[in-house]
Amino acid sequence: MADDQQTVRRISWSEVFTFSPIFKSFKMAINPGKLVLGVAAILLTFLLGMVMDTLWSVSSNGRAYKNEAWMLWQAPSADAFKERKATWLERDRPAKLQSMMSGYSEFRDAGAMIRADGFSSCAAKLSSKLASEYQAGLAKTAEKFDRLKAQAPHEGKERREALEQIERDRRQEESALLGRYIADRQALDELNGRGVACSLADWGQFCISNGIAAARRGNILPGVSSLMAAKGSMVPPPYRASMLSNAADFDAGTNNPEGVGLLGWVILLGWGLVWLLSVYPVYGIIWVIVALAIWAVFGGAICRMAALHAAREEKISMSAAVKFSLGKFFSFLTAPLLPIIVILVLGLLISISGLVGAIPGAGEWLVALFFFLPLIFGTIIAFLLVGLAAGWPLMWPTIAIEGSDSFDAISRSYSYIYQRPFRYGLYLVVASLYGTACYVFVRLFALAALAATHAFVGLWMNCLASRDTYASGAGKLDVMWASPTFDSFRGPIQAEAMTGSERMASHVLGIWIGLVAWVVLSFLLCFFFSAATNIYFLLRRKVDATDLDDVYVDEDDHAPAPAGPETAATAQAATTEGQTTGTETTTATEQTPPETPSQP
Repeated sequence: MADDQQTVRRISWSEVFTFSPIFKSFKMAINPGKLVLGVAAILLTFLLGMVMDTLWSVSSNGRAYKNEAWMLWQAPSADAFKERKATWLERDRPAKLQSMMSGYSEFRDAGAMIRADGFSSCAAKLSSKLASEYQAGLAKTAEKFDRLKAQAPHEGKERREALEQIERDRRQEESALLGRYIADRQALDELNGRGVACSLADWGQFCISNGIAAARRGNILPGVSSLMAAKGSMVPPPYRASMLSNAADFDAGTNNPEGVGLLGWVILLGWGLVWLLSVYPVYGIIWVIVALAIWAVFGGAICRMAALHAAREEKISMSAAVKFSLGKFFSFLTAPLLPIIVILVLGLLISISGLVGAIPGAGEWLVALFFFLPLIFGTIIAFLLVGLAAGWPLMWPTIAIEGSDSFDAISRSYSYIYQRPFRYGLYLVVASLYGTACYVFVRLFALAALAATHAFVGLWMNCLASRDTYASGAGKLDVMWASPTFDSFRGPIQAEAMTGSERMASHVLGIWIGLVAWVVLSFLLCFFFSAATNIYFLLRRKVDATDLDDVYVDEDDHAPAPAGPETAATAQAATTEGQTTGTETTTATEQTPPETPSQP
């Protein structure tokens, strides 16, 4: 008897690779409605930062200086960092300004001027002096080369070659003048500091760009142990020349990192919030709460759109999604805050044991006998911290999918990650790698669009409107908007080489280019929310055995769309057809007598 043969006719790849729904995140994130909501949230967060920076920057304590977040990472404690910063502000920063001012005769006694007039006033005077010196240098250069042109041969090939050489030399000298001026201005700006929100944004962009680069290389976990070894050490040897500079001063620069993987950059990205709340607590608390409120509305709406898209392939309007998030605003806002509040309360209770322990004689015995209570509270804090750090991306999708409250969001997110930690880690790795590839594609697409625009707009603008004052013979558009690159869509602008009208126009150009950059950033955020929503669906199916298409549906999600002429005509035709069919059916029913049951 021949053996029975079975043929595999179909493979359910979704069952083999359970993480396959994550690959729908790109299609979900590229939705125009989600992108618009993301851009709106980014714009409001940006405006919030501008307003708060303006209010806080009236004092030097309200301004941030270069590399602060990394220096806090190296510092043994927040107090040690603040002490070092205070020393730099009181001693090192004035000394650097004095060194810059001493190069000019009118600032010969720069130290006394700084002590008498204050740092800000002297910095403004130096800024004005740098600008006037640059303009005077340009005038002297122009006068010098005008004399050389007058001394050139009067005709023939020799004159043409001489004028070309003079023009090259002139541009070279003007470029050197501009380079020195820009370097001096940058050094002065670093001494003046920046707004706290701007510095936080710079740090976030630095971490995100390097994290994306690490993921592109497939570098996910390496470097975390070395990064943690650098924590609390003022001079971390592994990173003196590889990741970040030693940062001996607050104006130290940063270098391109090597060896740190995606996880390390995610840790440093989150460290930016620790820096904000540790060094600028009042600013940080206000900014975090208001920014969280903004993203509770728009992020919640994005999660709601992603939930219906993933479960039912339905696309709801932005207004319906925002209405849902506003209805659940308190839940979206408090879901990530409640664990933090509980942690702070438990930490306060633990600190009471320290007060009891300070009692002479009996205190140490009371602490020793009842030490199990602080241990229990510490264990709960560790549980909450780990769950919050790993599970907060699932909280908003929980509310968007289940239509529940913040307590259910916290309960489900903690339950899922603690019951399926390795599966959750696998989903995160897949989402990170796939998201990196999608982000690179979207950024390259945006770069291609900007590069094509720059090339064709500058085709005539650079040739016909080129001027002698532009550095290195650059064209008009090149100075107003440098050729875009993958790392920078805007590029460094040469404001000093522009007229007042060109400078204003360059700012307007920057708004349009910044809008493109915000759309790309909005895609990254929409992908994050979409991937988190898909991961929640997968974990819920694994833990609770709930189908992927099970989602809370609100009445507003199915609001009828306004009918246009074509829609109205189609509806009328369908109604007429339904009435005719109904009449025919009724007639046929009336003409056909009912069957009489047969008698036995």
